[in-house]
Amino acid sequence: MTARRDVPFDPDVVAPYWLGGGDRGVLLLHGFAGTPPELRLLGERLAEAGFLVHAPRLAGHGTTAAALARTTHRDWIASADAALDELRGRCPSVAVAGQSAGGTLALHLAATRPEIRAVVTQAALLWLGDWRVPLLPVLHHLVRWHVPSEAVDLYEPDAARLLHSYGRRPTVAIGELARLARRVRGELPAVVQPTLVLHGGRDRVVAPANADAIVGGIGSAVRALRRFERSGHGLSVDVDREEVAALACAWLERHTARAADDEGAAGP
Repeated sequence: MTARRDVPFDPDVVAPYWLGGGDRGVLLLHGFAGTPPELRLLGERLAEAGFLVHAPRLAGHGTTAAALARTTHRDWIASADAALDELRGRCPSVAVAGQSAGGTLALHLAATRPEIRAVVTQAALLWLGDWRVPLLPVLHHLVRWHVPSEAVDLYEPDAARLLHSYGRRPTVAIGELARLARRVRGELPAVVQPTLVLHGGRDRVVAPANADAIVGGIGSAVRALRRFERSGHGLSVDVDREEVAALACAWLERHTARAADDEGAAGP
């Protein structure tokens, strides 16, 4: 379960990290109210496969929920862009993967950064299904905080501790999340990189229909969808986490290897 006290996280636990090495890099983007450790398993598998992995911490995350309330979706995009620039400075071939809102950010980067070679989304969102979302521009003045239900949708509920997410979320930030999703919906045709879309069948936070909409809306001719019927929203830590990481790793290996071969052939 997520903690209900609004206290700072252990900075060592939620710190950004680098893993592995080599001339192919992968940027890992955590979700809304989450932290870099939620994608640690995928990062380790990618490092073992010879990738340089960077998992940044998005603006307003991994400190206090009050800090998140002072950020906008533009700040989260700026965090992702800056991290990609840093990774791109260390290796010539880059790809991106993300969980939940991190997957949505991954799609935005793919639409706006043509140097990205491949994309993996896990439980990414294009819309929020709650009927109160259209009211958020007014509602956030009246109700400052949203506290998620104690009942999680994970097949393995104890895995929620690996997410290190805020126990309460600012309603103003949820409004920014809705703005990010709306922005990315309009950018989908510009996503032309090979894209793997993964989603949990038990997901009660982001409806599985979001995954179908991503696959149907992107411009890439190379795309695939896999739904894990046992898993909930925290796809990267739930019961199917090993298979999720293996599929994501294989996808990124296959499509970045092709790009690396092309670059080598074009060299002197």
